[in-house]
Amino acid sequence: MNIGFIGTGNMGGAIIRTLSGMDGLTVYGLNQTRAKLEELAKETGLVPCDSVQELVEKSDFVVLAVKPQQAEDVWPEIIPALTKDKCLVSIAAGLTLESLKASTHNICPVIRVMPNTPVVIREGVTAICLDDKTLSEDQKEGIQAVFRNSGDVHILSEGEFDVFTAVIGSGPAFIFYLIETMIESGVELGLHRDVSSRMVKKLFSGASLMAERADEHVSMLKEMSIAPAGTTIAALAHFDRTAVRGNIMDAIRMAYVRSIELG
Repeated sequence: MNIGFIGTGNMGGAIIRTLSGMDGLTVYGLNQTRAKLEELAKETGLVPCDSVQELVEKSDFVVLAVKPQQAEDVWPEIIPALTKDKCLVSIAAGLTLESLKASTHNICPVIRVMPNTPVVIREGVTAICLDDKTLSEDQKEGIQAVFRNSGDVHILSEGEFDVFTAVIGSGPAFIFYLIETMIESGVELGLHRDVSSRMVKKLFSGASLMAERADEHVSMLKEMSIAPAGTTIAALAHFDRTAVRGNIMDAIRMAYVRSIELG
């Protein structure tokens, strides 16, 4: 199987790194900055291409890994090289199947993919949309195999993509925001910054692993840390009185609405 990436920046480069050494797979790449492309090639074994047309002609899967607003610039170069046996894979947020099919004149099947940033450490969560009825079973299985190298893969309908974007795609930034806030709280109350940072990061990784491995609902795990009239319930009661849960849900809804607007 041959897969080509148009754009090898942060997300494209991260995915390519997870594919390094995968048996039976040849990875091609094209990037505006040739020096960065050559550097990634040395690191991963990627084969650099000199043009969009060359990359498309050599690839079974063509991954559009550019910003959505840049896609318009590459369609004129992609379309002449597309054939019905190719498969276009878009990780450009907001570009719908309908718009992708229209932009490529319905020449080939299209797959939408939405990875989140922890793919860089192979701990990502990736949504894949296989709604295009023209996809073959080999294409469906092939793209899933590619993204399993970077974490969990979930097959979602396109109608679920905006929810995924709001909760999972944007989610890492929300978690980093909470980590940052708790580190600052430790510093404010007297911990050295490096100590607070190490402890809070371990807190989040430990709690996440505990939630992942537990059979109990997360609400029960929360209850395990609560003692009557203790420190934890005092803080949680403050969260409830100030509608922290509601504010978080409202923020995610705003991300959801924004995702719809972008589409």
